[in-house]
Amino acid sequence: MKTPALLLSLLMLASAGMVSAQTTYRWVDERGQVHFSDQPPPASARQAEERRYSGSRADTVPSYTERKLTEDFPVTLYTADSCEDICVQARSLLDKRGISYTEIKLVTEEDLEKYRAIFGSPEEVPALTVGSQPFKGFGPESWNRLLDTAGYPRTLPPRN
Repeated sequence: MKTPALLLSLLMLASAGMVSAQTTYRWVDERGQVHFSDQPPPASARQAEERRYSGSRADTVPSYTERKLTEDFPVTLYTADSCEDICVQARSLLDKRGISYTEIKLVTEEDLEKYRAIFGSPEEVPALTVGSQPFKGFGPESWNRLLDTAGYPRTLPPRN
């Protein structure tokens, strides 16, 4: 009986060290009221946005440089429900770099219009904007180059 207890202890220790990610949602309801939550918005929500904060840095205060980067070159990821593995890869790239980003799922006609104004047609996801620079489709090298050019660090700098 000691083996299951030992195994459980090891699993608990391993999971305690795993990287966590936090997600917040912002949406507008039918009456035009803006909501923020850690729960996904209802299907009737308009202008739904998802913001992910990754890694152990999710609970810490961002540095001045990070705040300035997110103000000057905000990162927005455009996805759709039909986008599965490749969108997971896209989120993973941003999460590994510790980049805070807004995720917009192309659900409503308003979301699609916003997408088309930036990227044109047809809709191809995932797509990314870094500041005013758009990139359609997922290309790790191209996405990293875009993020590097904006000044985002390649790796997470240590925090005090």
